Amino acid sequence: MKITSILWTKILLGLILIVIIFVAALNYIVDPYNLYKTNLYKIKPKLINQMRLVKLSQVRDIKPKSVILGTSRADLAIDPNHNYFNKPSYNLSNSGATMYETKFYVKDIVKRKNLESILLVLDWRMFNDVQMKKTEDFESYFNFFNPYKFLLNYTTFKDSIYTLKNQNTQNIYFDNGLMNDSHMALYVIKEGGHLKLMKKEEKFYYSMFSSNNTYKDTGKNSFDDFKEILRLCHENNIKLNIIFGPSHIRQWESFDYYIGYDVFLQWKKDVVLFVEEIAKEENKEPFKIIDFSVYHELTAEQIPKDNEQIMKYHWESSHYKKELGNIVLDRLLGISSYKDFGTEINIQNIDEHIIKLKEDRSKFIDTEYYRKQLFE
Repeated sequence: MKITSILWTKILLGLILIVIIFVAALNYIVDPYNLYKTNLYKIKPKLINQMRLVKLSQVRDIKPKSVILGTSRADLAIDPNHNYFNKPSYNLSNSGATMYETKFYVKDIVKRKNLESILLVLDWRMFNDVQMKKTEDFESYFNFFNPYKFLLNYTTFKDSIYTLKNQNTQNIYFDNGLMNDSHMALYVIKEGGHLKLMKKEEKFYYSMFSSNNTYKDTGKNSFDDFKEILRLCHENNIKLNIIFGPSHIRQWESFDYYIGYDVFLQWKKDVVLFVEEIAKEENKEPFKIIDFSVYHELTAEQIPKDNEQIMKYHWESSHYKKELGNIVLDRLLGISSYKDFGTEINIQNIDEHIIKLKEDRSKFIDTEYYRKQLFE
């Protein structure tokens, strides 16, 4: 009986060892997050599950001269292949990125000594998000992170199986970090068209965030992270251009309903003031700020009544298309025919700019009608 018991124990341990080796080997060979660069399976549909880590790994490999930083708005619409960027270039934006997370990426890429310029696409939620960081061990990615910890992970195993079964699909991200938007048109139609999708998202989008430029979970001031980014760029002679992106004007009406439009305008002014303040501290010229979150024919694009008709420049109120992102980049180069789109703002003209935004708002959208349509 004793011999049988020992034998069964050995068999059991042997089976466990086989399973462990099989799982680790499969995860390594399939490499669903592209961490081990095995390259046997080119389509990685589950990359999106670990994009904060994946993008860090990729940007370290590419060693770009130019990067884009921002949230999913920039992730989806700002193309690193545009002539605006020095090559190689990379879109280092992440869905729901905060200023805290963005600061870590800036610190890391500055240390690599190749970086020449950053386009920072600022989003109000980066300063006021529910969570300061979206992954619990986020900081560990930047300090001796061990990618092999994913080899014996059940979620990784499930993602490896999914990857094997979906090699006939497309990658969600291109190699330059830009999100592939090929799925978005189908998503809009599935949700019942642009207007229905806009209404669905606007009804809750700003209802959960803080409103005083702090992270809701920690209470820490997000402008401290922003100022650190500014200092890093000044001290390392990195060209930093800051823009506010061209979301649809309905987005700002949703903001007004939940928080108040004046809060949004004050945030823009605070950005300008801190850019000026840090520049004075560093004895440097302030970084350029261009506001594309303005009232314009491009951001007030007509919403089709036909559920299957696709808009030219927007997916919904928040996310704009690469076509509009290219116009933004053309404007930064000074080659766009939309010469009235986007306003460079600074300490001298910010108050005048805010007054104009308020005036233009009443010309472009009927707030009373919008609220009745959406919230009543």
